[in-house]
Amino acid sequence: MTWTLLVFGATVRVNGAGLSCPDWPLCFGQVVPRMNMQVFLEWGHRVLAGTISVAFLGLGVRVLSDRALRARAGLAWGVSSAVLLTQIILGGLTVIHLLVYWSVTLHLLVGNLFVLSLLYIAHRIAPRRTSGSTRTQGLALTLALGWLLQMALGGLVSSNHAGLACTEWPTCNGGVWVPTVDGLVGLQLAHRGGAYVLLGLAAAFAWSARKEGASRYGWAVLGLVLCQAALGIVNVLTGMPVELAVLHSATADVLGMVIAVAVMELWARAPGELPGGVLDAVPARPAPSVLA
Repeated sequence: MTWTLLVFGATVRVNGAGLSCPDWPLCFGQVVPRMNMQVFLEWGHRVLAGTISVAFLGLGVRVLSDRALRARAGLAWGVSSAVLLTQIILGGLTVIHLLVYWSVTLHLLVGNLFVLSLLYIAHRIAPRRTSGSTRTQGLALTLALGWLLQMALGGLVSSNHAGLACTEWPTCNGGVWVPTVDGLVGLQLAHRGGAYVLLGLAAAFAWSARKEGASRYGWAVLGLVLCQAALGIVNVLTGMPVELAVLHSATADVLGMVIAVAVMELWARAPGELPGGVLDAVPARPAPSVLA
């Protein structure tokens, strides 16, 4: 549901509907305003966000009311609550400050962070471990940081309307590779450079994990990065049609989720294992039976 909300938010943004409700939290001072397509997009985005917030509170009741679940995921739910609260505040600031670039970019990043926090809660409730070498673990973390930086650059490109600052590929304007590093063109070129770096990291991760338990994640990440790069190129060459722009954003969100799951499973410790992969010499106590 939250991934759908991210895609919905991208749809609002590329359709220029971010200020279709000029006030917050109401819309034209009403809970249900008079509708047109622009208002429906912005209002519908808020309704879905509210629905997810209520569902998240229900998850909290379930986690905190069960001793075992509270021990596993109570703290994670608390941190995720802070992330959600931050996201709600940023949503209001985005409207109040008339889509200023910093609030739009932070709203995008924190929205993705909330999705990842939900994945972490799921991992804490039902942990899984994937085998991988220290090198693969390090590459997964580096890949996650690279994705985060690229998302920030993408948010800045979108919020500053720099998506078509370069109307060619692989060169920029007039067949020049780097016409300038300043302004909107420089921002677009930084985003392209980040994509090339991310592609290299994805290839290295896939190669390192090819004979390990994380191989499925390696190939999935590489395939998604290649798809994302292709969508970025087609967006530039076709003038950023709405459908492709939304798909570009949705694929970036999925990529982050896959990377996050890979990191969590690669860095999860086996029962009785100490940090660094060393098994604890003290035998683990047998788990109590369900009847006991």
